[in-house]
Amino acid sequence: MRAVSVQSSERGHLRVWGTGSFENEAAMRWVENLEDAPDLEWVVSSLDEVLEADEAGDAPDPQSASRAIAAAETVAALASEPGPQLPEEVRQWCFDNPGAELDEITPRALQALGVVLGESELREVYEAAGELEGWEAEVEGLRDRLRG
Repeated sequence: MRAVSVQSSERGHLRVWGTGSFENEAAMRWVENLEDAPDLEWVVSSLDEVLEADEAGDAPDPQSASRAIAAAETVAALASEPGPQLPEEVRQWCFDNPGAELDEITPRALQALGVVLGESELREVYEAAGELEGWEAEVEGLRDRLRG
């Protein structure tokens, strides 16, 4: 996939360079914030952002959907199911924060991924770029790892 910059409604641009969970600028900015997070609050709030948009009847914007996918990848890594492209910063954060209670967070991550796959502006980005099938396969692979 060639790098594309897409306008997401009135919310600004999102640069995307692949179908992987961390192959866009919103996810990589999310990682920068994770490095300073003392606990799972940043992960949970990123998942909740997508769930709250869905409850309000809105499609999550590409940035929040990308952050939710990054958060779900972090949950998978904490559950000893890291993805092959997991950034070293996320791997290190998980190593530094072992023993996280995931019983409530994992279902929330699965639900957020369902929203992102179903109706999100991020889905539209990949569809417009002709990369929907590859992106769906990446997200479905993440869901499978979360179901462990």
